[in-house]
Amino acid sequence: MIVKILEAEQYNQWNDFVDRSPQGAIFCYSWWLDAVTKSNFRIVVVISENEIVAGIPLALDSNNNINTPPVTRTLGVLYDLQDQISEHQKVSNQRSWLNALLDHVPIEKFVQISAHHNFTDWLPFRWRGYSQTTRYTYIINYENKSQEELWKLLSTGRSETIRRAERNNIKVTSTDDFSLLYHFESLSYERQGLKFMIPYNDLKIVDDTVHKYDKRTIFYAADSLNNVHAALYVVHNSKSAWALLSGSDPEYRKLGGHTLVMWEAIKYFRDKSEYFNFGGSDIERIETHLRGFGGVLTPYFHIFNDQLLRKREDIRYHFMQVVYHIKELNRLIIKKLPRVLKIY
Repeated sequence: MIVKILEAEQYNQWNDFVDRSPQGAIFCYSWWLDAVTKSNFRIVVVISENEIVAGIPLALDSNNNINTPPVTRTLGVLYDLQDQISEHQKVSNQRSWLNALLDHVPIEKFVQISAHHNFTDWLPFRWRGYSQTTRYTYIINYENKSQEELWKLLSTGRSETIRRAERNNIKVTSTDDFSLLYHFESLSYERQGLKFMIPYNDLKIVDDTVHKYDKRTIFYAADSLNNVHAALYVVHNSKSAWALLSGSDPEYRKLGGHTLVMWEAIKYFRDKSEYFNFGGSDIERIETHLRGFGGVLTPYFHIFNDQLLRKREDIRYHFMQVVYHIKELNRLIIKKLPRVLKIY
């Protein structure tokens, strides 16, 4: 057994491994990591009999800490497929491989990763001092499911909204216009009183790369007057389609286009991927909306270095407090400025 950091000329071998690994999501490909981290990443692998049997892609942030990059839902540990051995031997192999990988992962530089839902044994992380919290996503398994069966999975609220959208002559089409998607993703944040923090140019680099490999589809819902109601960005490989980015126009939201576009995407990938992954959300109303599409509630591990993550959160908290007080000061100045001018 050999553990090593891959060289760039070995990335094709890694990408083939991603394709066959049960944990091999699109976010693990070398070209995704290269685009989303601006080439600031490395891939540590275990090699046995000249084949990669396990690996962990490590995305590095601006401080060269191991961290989750933007719009990257899962990284974590990947294992080779082991269908022909006992469960005991499978767990023993995976723990041996994971411990070998973790010998090359400095915990003092580790902030956080979210593991694939198929990664179920995080104990070697725990024994080395890492922490974990459980997060959830919703997943539809397409196996043996017809379009009619997918429809039956929908909640009453989702199916009624889809019918409403169809009565309003809303249709869903695909496009290569990334700027349209970015606009609607920004609208989604604005509706919540937030700002979408990923710069357009940074995300466009990722999109250009994913488009090059034909691993994304952009859907949009529009009415008969060509008013666009909603847009959805899905990244995919043969294993999973991930609903990654989406947004809708608040003016048309009650007409149901934001639900119809998701439903059409679910149907589209029925014969192209094994699963549809909605991504989940910690925000209750978003989680409720996603749950209505009939996916199975599925846990996955968020693994982190408690000390380093807490330090970063403390810094972020104090920064936000400074921003808040600056805004309050500006508000008071603007409020009192007319009185001051009147005095003088």
